[in-house]
Amino acid sequence: MDKILSIIIPSYNSKPFLAKCLDSLLCECIDKLDIIVVNDGSTDGCEKIAEEYVAKYPGSISLINKENGGHGSGINVGSEKARGKYLKVLDADDRFLTENIPAFVKALENTAADVVLTPHHTINISNGEVKSWRCFPPQFGKEYTMDEIMTQWKNFDRSLTFHGITYRTDFFRSEGIKMSEKVFYEDHEYATFPCSKAKSILPLDLFIYEYRIGDVTQSVSAENQLKRIGHTETVLKRMTAEGKDFTGAASLYCAKKTHLLLLSFLVTSLLCDKDRKAGRKRADEMMSFMDKEYHTVYEMSRKHCKILKTLNRLHIGLNGYNKILNSKLYNKVRHNKSFD
Repeated sequence: MDKILSIIIPSYNSKPFLAKCLDSLLCECIDKLDIIVVNDGSTDGCEKIAEEYVAKYPGSISLINKENGGHGSGINVGSEKARGKYLKVLDADDRFLTENIPAFVKALENTAADVVLTPHHTINISNGEVKSWRCFPPQFGKEYTMDEIMTQWKNFDRSLTFHGITYRTDFFRSEGIKMSEKVFYEDHEYATFPCSKAKSILPLDLFIYEYRIGDVTQSVSAENQLKRIGHTETVLKRMTAEGKDFTGAASLYCAKKTHLLLLSFLVTSLLCDKDRKAGRKRADEMMSFMDKEYHTVYEMSRKHCKILKTLNRLHIGLNGYNKILNSKLYNKVRHNKSFD
């Protein structure tokens, strides 16, 4: 049977989560799935769990063992081996909504769009809070160009993310884009570079991905983002080098995606670093770099940086900042814009 969807699962020391992740893929149309677990040099024995599933579902689940190269290397290796018409990345500590996979696969069978977008949930494991992240196109099930998305969609950024994107495999490979290896946060590259070159993008009103947050061991925790601030800088500079050469709607899309990552860098530097002076210095250096190398993004981010530096000097940290973002007053003044 032809494979419709390749699901690439980069796995590093994911023993506590991998079985639940794989269980979420055991649907009635598993014969149409090409599930690739890429063991990235794990030391916790999680590959043994993957081997058990490979033995049970040899036609649908495979395991690749490789030396540690980071999340991006797992995507690179998996995409090379993908047999499906489309490919999607699923982190080993997350899961798919099993009951929605058959409808998703059917939709993929009936389209040739370069990119398919689906909404996703975040689940905060510390308090159980579930949030839905979805875009609001004029019409679901209709293909759009990047120019139409940038001018017509509301909150388009909520699905044009790592968790919402599915790529047509031939399109993804034809662009020859490889994710940065041995760094964290390369998922921003995954959601930016190929998408920018897409000629057709299809939004579906179908939740597929459940993304775990609230775990202090995750790369997105405040502690780890500060610890790995150099990784964010590396990805930012690659996005700057490649993004500033795009034109038209793709240029605006890349700039806004780079702006979002830059905001994360600024928040981490200015609100999470206990050495506030060092945080300001790091932020100033990055903004100076952007002013010179990617002025469009600099202009998008300049006011935000000024506000964050004020909070830094007032010794308001990340918790205080989040309270401000969640306040009724803030939400009134921001006019419900996707990008401020």
